[in-house]
Amino acid sequence: LLRAGRGAAPVQRALIAGDPVLGASVFQLVPELDAGDVFATRAVELPGTSTAGEALEALALDGTALTADVVAAIADGTAHAVPQEGEPTFAAKLTLEDGLLDFREPFDVVYARFRGVTPEPGAHTTIDGQRLKILEARPADAGAEDLPPGAMVGTRAQVLIGTATSPLAVTRLQPAGKGPMNAADWWRGLQGTTPVAGS
Repeated sequence: LLRAGRGAAPVQRALIAGDPVLGASVFQLVPELDAGDVFATRAVELPGTSTAGEALEALALDGTALTADVVAAIADGTAHAVPQEGEPTFAAKLTLEDGLLDFREPFDVVYARFRGVTPEPGAHTTIDGQRLKILEARPADAGAEDLPPGAMVGTRAQVLIGTATSPLAVTRLQPAGKGPMNAADWWRGLQGTTPVAGS
């Protein structure tokens, strides 16, 4: 929602920041980055588990209808654009480094970053210096045991990774040099070793 999030990755950066409301803006193109007058905006509240990919898909549908309304208003002469007010924020393109999860941070921060970088550039951690991509994750079920940051415990359906607060439940991942797999299957293949995320 302009004026916030000018740039290449506004939805992703908003999710990483933990913004509860996203949206679409239809604005006039000008030479300065995303600085034109705004014809219309629409705020959208999405589920707290939505990834950037899911949010972008939902906003594309919502934004299409909003754009059609603005085009119709321009055609019949009723469109009115207003200047953006206040100090803008900028949403730079995401890099691979943006996808690195730091499990020393609280769960909310870790999960917000996971959501914001999924599917691109992708969330990841390291295990013994090797990248481990985290493809699907969610909050752990109520009553899940607390774990030290980065500590991992496997169950029949998932792998729990400790954060500074509650654990992250990983259900699908991709080890270095392998294809995507269920997290529980990966855990069973470790043959009794106890990896630490971020090592």
